[in-house]
Amino acid sequence: MDDIAHPPVRLQANSSTPLSLKVAQARIDEFLNDFRSRSSPSKGGDATMTAQLDKLSKALKEQRARGRKKLPVTGSEQ
Repeated sequence: MDDIAHPPVRLQANSSTPLSLKVAQARIDEFLNDFRSRSSPSKGGDATMTAQLDKLSKALKEQRARGRKKLPVTGSEQ
């Protein structure tokens, strides 16, 4: 049996840095644009990963929009 199934690589974060929703969304969008420019259906691009990142980006946009609606207006912002 030469075809031994190998499990996927397991990644584990050693550290983390908090990001704002705006920065996280910008980084995801930047990655998606770069990934799309390097891959295409003819090259066998992974549509599943792209679709999941699109959903994440959309969810971050919606969460930011909800957060902006809840922010109170202070005297300095008027």
